[in-house]
Amino acid sequence: MCGISGLHQKLSNPTPSGEAILNQMNETLLHRGPDGSGLEWMPNENFGLAHRRLAIIDLTPAGAQPMCIDQRYWLSFNGEIYNYLELRTELLALGARFQSASDAEVLLQAYIHWGADCLQRFNGMWAFAIFDTEKQTLFCARDPYGVKPFYYLDNEAHFGFASEIKALLKIPSYQPIANNKALLDYFANSKIERQEEGFFKDIKELQPGHILRYQLASQTLDVKRYHHPSASKEPTSAPNLRQTLEQAVSLRLRADVPLGFCLSGGLDSSTLLYLAAQIQQTSSVSALSGGLHAFTAVHDSPLDERAWAAQMIAHTNATWHTAELNSSKLLEALPQLIYYQDIPLLSTSTFGQSSVMQSAAEQGIKILIDGQGGDELFAGYQVFYPTFFKELFWSGKWGRFVKEWQQLGNSPSSKKYIVKEWSKDLLSLLPQVLQKRIWRAGQATKAYLTVDGFVVRKRFSKLQEHLAYYCQANELKSLLRWEDRCSMQYSIESRTPFADDTQLMTQARELSATDLIHDGWSKYKLRQALDGELPPSISWRRDKKGFSVPESQWLMETATFWQEQIRSKAQLDKSELINKAALLKALPRIFSSTAFSDEQNFVFRYVSYLIWIEQFNISNFN
Repeated sequence: MCGISGLHQKLSNPTPSGEAILNQMNETLLHRGPDGSGLEWMPNENFGLAHRRLAIIDLTPAGAQPMCIDQRYWLSFNGEIYNYLELRTELLALGARFQSASDAEVLLQAYIHWGADCLQRFNGMWAFAIFDTEKQTLFCARDPYGVKPFYYLDNEAHFGFASEIKALLKIPSYQPIANNKALLDYFANSKIERQEEGFFKDIKELQPGHILRYQLASQTLDVKRYHHPSASKEPTSAPNLRQTLEQAVSLRLRADVPLGFCLSGGLDSSTLLYLAAQIQQTSSVSALSGGLHAFTAVHDSPLDERAWAAQMIAHTNATWHTAELNSSKLLEALPQLIYYQDIPLLSTSTFGQSSVMQSAAEQGIKILIDGQGGDELFAGYQVFYPTFFKELFWSGKWGRFVKEWQQLGNSPSSKKYIVKEWSKDLLSLLPQVLQKRIWRAGQATKAYLTVDGFVVRKRFSKLQEHLAYYCQANELKSLLRWEDRCSMQYSIESRTPFADDTQLMTQARELSATDLIHDGWSKYKLRQALDGELPPSISWRRDKKGFSVPESQWLMETATFWQEQIRSKAQLDKSELINKAALLKALPRIFSSTAFSDEQNFVFRYVSYLIWIEQFNISNFN
């Protein structure tokens, strides 16, 4: 896990030099790689690659980057190729020779031998750039679900890329401009980075499962999708799913530094911790030589999950570390949190996640394994239930439909919610002018927006289609981006088997709707896979809290802070998207009761946005 950056200086004899700019970009990413720094500037090409190293595999200088082979291919890589040992054996048979024990060198040799097809062989997470000095071509790629980040900027003076936006802000030909389209989506729909161009105008995100090629001579770039989700050709039984899960965890235990686990008390994180405990009993795992360590965020509220997590600690004999959260700590952490995220926050849950990473860093842990992605692969959210019932109905499985309807007490959903979502599907068939009116009527925060943030609703008739959308589009990607920045803020590598294991993803795609949801139970096949091994209270837990914190409680406890922030900083906002007078007038009412939690979250987002404007010195809006 590292920070990568690169720059092509298009203009001749510029001031400052391209090498100096790239060095600034690289230093901005220090937190992503405190173990080493590398920069290779090629004056004849006015191009360079840079790298901040978080040493995870092969801690020697041989694993340093940018890495070069044959004085032709240069690599800057962020991520992990977990099956690198197996690929290394294949490549040795093809005549490859290695100077290190790193997965980075395996990646580079794989590209040399297989070209872009190497991406189909990797099991892992990645965002990387390879420069071919002979062809004067830059080849960049991002993993299928976007575990690792990649942003780029292309204007008349520079082409640059980096792991984080803040590094691109060091390019002098770019002045920060807030993108009103992204801001409106953020305020109206609580969504981030749904388009290539996010909060910063003209800075684009390479989408998950895509490659980018940049030709230095012509100064042209081409972006193309390479990953298309596929299903396993073999039926996925509970035993072979368990075997795949264990293999995925085993691969992610490969490391030369201490490793720990995020533990929420839910099925996904509990499964990963348990499997690691089983592997540790039968194998010598160097990353676990200091024992099994689990990290949980705890707080004084009904949403606290320590009771569930405690069951898994007792079940695995892991050493338990808890991060105690409260509203005062939230206020202390907020400015730094927004800086490291590069964008305004959506909710206070990001603070909870960041606190877990901080706790792990304090214990000397350099890798955390997390359950992110399990709900998107195995249908863990209530949003999937309306689609599930539609699939049963339209496929003629009416008896199953009735039985599942009667078993909804086992689910995280409800009949009321499902009917409401079906109604939204029906309303989405109406002319858009009517849909917009209905949208306005249902928006608690509509009075604070000067323009509509209406988005055309997507409808799904098959459950796997709905899951694929969550994994391929924005939903999972946004969760992974919060996780990446939270972990890298503390120089920790976050590993997410449910979001980046090739075999696990293809097996999950094969599952039928009734494999995924059965007798009301969400993630049914995953529950079956570990049934009898996890505590029954974990395997068959009904409620779904996710990574929750008591946001409304905290915001009301600190109401004065949020109101003062708006009054003192509102003049920084020149987007003209927010009715500031209406918001200021409503503040006393908003903080008077938890009944106004949606509006409280809007205030939280608005204050995060104002702090973001201030931190990144944004004065232009478009």
